[in-house]
Amino acid sequence: MFVSNYYHNLDAKNRLFIPARFRDQLGERLYIMPGPGASLFIYPEEDFNVIAEQYRQKHRDLEEQMAFFSNVCDTTIDNQGRATLDARHVQHAELKKEVAIIGSGRRIVIMPLEKFKITETTSSNAIDYSTDIDW
Repeated sequence: MFVSNYYHNLDAKNRLFIPARFRDQLGERLYIMPGPGASLFIYPEEDFNVIAEQYRQKHRDLEEQMAFFSNVCDTTIDNQGRATLDARHVQHAELKKEVAIIGSGRRIVIMPLEKFKITETTSSNAIDYSTDIDW
C-alpha cells in the first residue's frame, strides 16, 4: 500500500525521482496513466493488469479500449531511481519543475506541487472519522 507524500523536481528530460519506499513496492515495471484533472496515476504491473482486465470486461468497444490503452505508458526505474514520464503525460498533468508524489492506497498520484498543497489543505478537513472504521 502506498502512503505518505514526497516532493521532487522533474528534470529537463522528464525524469522524476521515485522515493525508495515507493520503488520497493512498484517492482520492475510500472504503468503510468492520466488521472483526473492535472494528475497522473502510477501502478505496479500486477495492479495495472487487474485494472486493465476489469476495463476490458466493462468496455468491449474497440474505440474505448484504444482510447484507454493508448494513453498508458509502461516504463522502468533507472539506476538513479528515476522514471521517465511521457511528454503527453507531463502536459496532461501540467507538470513544471516541482512535483508532488503522493501515496494513494494501491496507486501513486503525481501532480504539480502547488496544486497538491491546495488539495492537501482542503482535503485534510474532508476525512470522516465518524465512519464505521475502528480508528
